[in-house]
Amino acid sequence: MSAAPLPLPENPNLDWLRKQAKRRLEELCKSNPGAQLAEAQFDLAQQYGFPSWRALKAHIDSLTLDGRFIQAARKGDVATLTSLLDQHPEKLRLRTPPYGGTLLHVAAQHGQLAAVDLLLNRGFDVNAREKGDNTYAMHWAAAAGHLDVVRRLADAGGDIEGHGDDHEMEVIGWASCWDGGHDAAHRAVVDFLVSRGARHHIFSAIGLDLAGEVRRIVAEDRSALNRRLSRNENHMTPLHFAVRTNRPAMVALLLELGADPLAVDGSGFPAAAYATTLDVDKPLMEALRTMLLAELDSAARGHRPPRINMLDLVAAISVGDWETAGRLLRESPNLLNSGALHLMAKRNDVAAARWLLAHGADPNALWAHWDSNLTPLHLAVLANHPVMAGVLLDAGANPHIHDSKHDSSAIGWADFFRNQKMVELLQGKPLIAIQNPEKNK
Repeated sequence: MSAAPLPLPENPNLDWLRKQAKRRLEELCKSNPGAQLAEAQFDLAQQYGFPSWRALKAHIDSLTLDGRFIQAARKGDVATLTSLLDQHPEKLRLRTPPYGGTLLHVAAQHGQLAAVDLLLNRGFDVNAREKGDNTYAMHWAAAAGHLDVVRRLADAGGDIEGHGDDHEMEVIGWASCWDGGHDAAHRAVVDFLVSRGARHHIFSAIGLDLAGEVRRIVAEDRSALNRRLSRNENHMTPLHFAVRTNRPAMVALLLELGADPLAVDGSGFPAAAYATTLDVDKPLMEALRTMLLAELDSAARGHRPPRINMLDLVAAISVGDWETAGRLLRESPNLLNSGALHLMAKRNDVAAARWLLAHGADPNALWAHWDSNLTPLHLAVLANHPVMAGVLLDAGANPHIHDSKHDSSAIGWADFFRNQKMVELLQGKPLIAIQNPEKNK
């Protein structure tokens, strides 16, 4: 039988809660030096009878006056919100922590039309921006697919374009570019925005698989193929974005229109580094292989070493050109552990991964994936590829090696993503006393 939840003290606040989490982390570290703050937060929430840290934090936040306003706006409790505003009219324009959102942002994000209506009728500025992403409430309503709220905000004079947000996507991009932004609800929001005068940019058109719009945009301005998303999205190009959002038809179209297959993002990674499925960027791999074959032919004609890199090996094995892949390894053996196995693990290319392993690739090699040195197994977990994880484990992959950013093993990653089946798969291997080589330098 589990212990009864601990009672909260009188008048708890968020400062108290943060201190409790810090103390709990110190306690956990005594028995587990690698314990993370998230573990301490979850453990603390469980002690007080809450399913998650977020739920505990929201409850404590709701006990303050500002928290009562925020909770009423979030839940659409118009009666409570009206009563609170009558008693405390100065709170109409309160800002929510930590990014300075407004009550209108909260109500709009959660689709609470009646609360939105109340706030607007009380004189709230429909185009007030929050301080984190510099967005209107309309950005958040659009991102959540709340057409009725978007329409109400627009009817109240809301700016349907929304230039100037920190992600540089505008309202139409918030409706179409986030994960899940291509469903019927978000498409309806986009259609409404267009009906009110908004125009697609290349990322919103890609997000909704609108080939005709992509063609129109590029025909009007070819530089759109090289447009970059903001620093928050690592300055991805349209080609990177199409690969990351798993839109193979858009990948093919962008290449047809002249997108650079060798373009890199803000961290120097090509679009191929974003693939998490096997076939999303086959046209890209074919294009890279064609360029590779031309380079190999040129090198042979000029009696010089070919200029090749890891991406060339990735292209060759992705299209099953084992002969060329073997030639590349003979020309440059160091390509074997330069990240190719990591990318094959991420995209779930089992045949290519087995070929690399058979040719001596190290299943425990660390490679810099964005800002963290990690193993192929970490990426198989990240993309939820259990078959690939099994292939790597059979080849000797160690699920206990830690990455350099989060200091967590592949098992820890699987647990973080609440992927119990992957956890069980990885825990089937015995602990191998191999430490993170980065820590031994």
